[in-house]
This record gives sequence, C-alpha cells and structure tokens, in this order.
Amino acid sequence: MTARTPHKRERLDVAPTALLARLPAIGRVMINSERLGATHERIGPVEKVRIEDGWLVCEGAEHNSRIELAAVVTIIVDRTSVMREKSYPRIELRGADGESIANVTGFEGLEPFDAVLAAFPQGTELAAEERTGSLDERKELDADDAGLEPFAAAERNGGRVRIEFSRPSFWQAWEGDMPVVKPVMGYVNVMRPDFHLHLKGGSVGGWRREDNAGEARFVALTAEGAETGLTVSGAQTSFG
Repeated sequence: MTARTPHKRERLDVAPTALLARLPAIGRVMINSERLGATHERIGPVEKVRIEDGWLVCEGAEHNSRIELAAVVTIIVDRTSVMREKSYPRIELRGADGESIANVTGFEGLEPFDAVLAAFPQGTELAAEERTGSLDERKELDADDAGLEPFAAAERNGGRVRIEFSRPSFWQAWEGDMPVVKPVMGYVNVMRPDFHLHLKGGSVGGWRREDNAGEARFVALTAEGAETGLTVSGAQTSFG
C-alpha cells in the first residue's frame, strides 16, 4: 500500500474519544485554551487519559485538564506551524459555533504525531488559515494593570498558588510555587517549564477576593464585572 501524504491542514471525521485517548503516544504536548484575554497552557507528556461523566480527563505530572467530549463537533489538524525549522503540529477542537474549545500541540515534531494519526482515515483537506496580528501591535503593559494584582502579591510573598482556567466545555489547572511575573509585550506572563499563562493587558477589570479557612481565592472579572473563567488561589499568607 502506498503511504499517504498528510495534508498540511485537514478536517478529521473521527470520534474525539478515539483520537484523544491516544495523546500519551504523541509524547510532549501543549494543551491550551483561551478566553477573554487569558491563555492557559500546560506542557509535557500526557501520562493518562480517562473518561469521567462525559469528560475526557488528561492527567500526569505536567497535565491536569478536562474536555467535554459531546461539545467537540469539529476536529482540525494543522501541520503548518514551523518555528526554527521544527514542526509543531496541532489538533484543534472546535464546538458547534465553530469557536475553539482547546488545542493540543505536539512538541516532538511530526513523526510521533503522524504515527498516531495514521490509525485514522485521512481527513478532508482544508486551505491554510491566514495568520493575523503581530508583535508590533502589542503595547507595553501598564505598571498598574489590574491583571497583575494576585500574581505580584504571590511573587512578593513567595507563595504557592493554583491557577485555574475554565470556559464552556474545558477546564485546566496548574499548581506550584509562584514564579517571577514577566510583563512583556502587553501581557502578564506567568511561566514555568510545564505551564504558561498569558494574560492580555486590560482584559481584567478587577478581582473578587474570597477568603475561607485560611485560603484566598481571586476570581478575575471583566470591566463590566463578569467572571472571565480565570482564578488564582492559595493560602492567605501567599498573598499577604
């Protein structure tokens, strides 16, 4: 049988459960999602995948995420991303409205990624998407940007924090010692080898603080007071 040539971009006709159950075989991956200015990324190998009440749960030392399987209507594979001569192929999970629920990006190149996808029928070829935006359009982060508040406090106090992100049909979390906050190119950036949070300047209007039994929880709010899905929590002493 002649080996097929993978499309650069394609729509797969495959059950989300069947494809996502094989994530551990891809090796090091990034699972990420974004909403209302926040992008939450976990990076590393997925050690275990299981189904719980209709949600796919990705677990491991470097992963802790949940994806609602019934909400995934479209699966798109994109092999067009190349940085420094290395390919970063991506699985895009989209809902009925066409909006992204989450992405899974392979960090080991095309070989292990395509080896997993070879178990499924080739998809329908799609045109490459035009990428928009550039670094030049990003302004510097204001020193008093509201998004900085709990992160700067935890950095000052050397606290341990839990940073959770949720949006319809997706949830993800990271927990660890608060790293140095990096306000770069208009974003609040919190970065560890297994976790990145990129929070766009101006996207948070304020935080609602909730204290209970020695724990503090900060809920990110828009300028209009709506919850964004981003929360930061930890011991009260972590935030001073």
